[in-house]
Amino acid sequence: MDFLERYLGDTYELVDTLKDSEQSFVAAVYDKRARRLCVLKRRDLHSRPIYQTLKELDDPHVPKIFRLFERDGKLIVIEEHIDGQTLEEILIYQPEKLNEDLAEKILFQLCECLAAFHAKNIIHRDLKPSNIMLTEKNFVKLIDFGIARIFKETGTADTELMGTRGYAPPEQFGLFDFGQTDRRSDIYALGVTLKNLLGSDYDGRLKKILDKCTSLEPSKRFQSVEELANAVIRRKKFLFARRISIAATVGLAIIFFPRSMNVQENSSPEEKISVVVEETQAEKISAPVEKIQPEEKIFEASSIQIPSLPQTTLPEINLPPPNVNPPQTRQEEKSSGEVEMKLFLNGELTGKEHMIYLRGWQNWSRDNYGQILFPNDWHAELHIENHSGKDLINPHLAVNIGRDKKNFDMPNLENGQSFDLDIPLGKKLASPEKGSGHLQIILQAEGVPQIFLNKTFFLVK
Repeated sequence: MDFLERYLGDTYELVDTLKDSEQSFVAAVYDKRARRLCVLKRRDLHSRPIYQTLKELDDPHVPKIFRLFERDGKLIVIEEHIDGQTLEEILIYQPEKLNEDLAEKILFQLCECLAAFHAKNIIHRDLKPSNIMLTEKNFVKLIDFGIARIFKETGTADTELMGTRGYAPPEQFGLFDFGQTDRRSDIYALGVTLKNLLGSDYDGRLKKILDKCTSLEPSKRFQSVEELANAVIRRKKFLFARRISIAATVGLAIIFFPRSMNVQENSSPEEKISVVVEETQAEKISAPVEKIQPEEKIFEASSIQIPSLPQTTLPEINLPPPNVNPPQTRQEEKSSGEVEMKLFLNGELTGKEHMIYLRGWQNWSRDNYGQILFPNDWHAELHIENHSGKDLINPHLAVNIGRDKKNFDMPNLENGQSFDLDIPLGKKLASPEKGSGHLQIILQAEGVPQIFLNKTFFLVK
């Protein structure tokens, strides 16, 4: 029996080897008992406190840690498989996707993530595009804590000088006698990562903030991710207020342009407006901007709130028993330029969130593995509306519920038409005993990209 067989045992089945070297082994494996795809990692035993803390922390920006055990003097980590792309892959294959707004969302999420780690004295030490994943909904996941360390207040330097050159700060390599790595070291790597996403010629609203992040001296950087996030928010407020101020000033000047001394009565409206705008710009008129005091705290380390990001705590959907309430009417405003898929569960629209919370499951039946199954009379209904401007030719649907996979044919769907499909759920996997069930629907047709609808079932009391 080789080392891999000892790692896998009877529980896990090898799907793909992702990395195999003397320092590290990473593989995609299938958990035969829980019926889910996982990632198996081999780590040194000294990293066990890190992964044990991550497992207890259960942060949404880190793959869920399912299991930790030892084999042959190594720590084996079984964690959640993340469906997404690394920022490195996006930089290579979809660089047009990386604009300033997305970079700012990534920054806020990483600040939220790092705030939770730093509160536990965990320093990541290897933030870089290849270790940061984005899901389909642009949700950030950190996927590698191989060289993370616990910060020690009494330490003077790192015992191991590790990290990725170009992203790691100078103190991480023992340069300039700056001492051991700490929270500011992750801030440096975060700044370099965002700079690479935005490009060398970037000169937007985040530039000065990222320059401060990447200062060589730790004392000149932001001293915490909360301070960094606050700086971004203050900058956004200032720029927004300035734009409103300038717009309001120019608007008032245009309204009262006859009062301008340089405007002739017989001038055209365009000439009058041009003169007033020039005068306004020359005087550099701007309304006063409310000053945010330095002591104002927008982010707190214990409770960090991210604006304009997908929330990890979603409103629960209270699903009624089958056939109790009639299906909701579908008199919703139709979107244009896309094919829209809506999922109704027992007649109730599940909404746009990918998470569905199920109640009343305690008496549901289970299979031989103890996994929870939907009742016989449960069903889903898929409603498809074509507003893409194109006809869907030879379309078909693939519906995956757990390991159950079925294909459905459907008629050609002309632009403006809709189609309904009933999907029986009885005796299909609702959720493993400890985990979540998944439903994926894939629509394929000639001449259009694949369209996905993903839902995750969570059992709640």
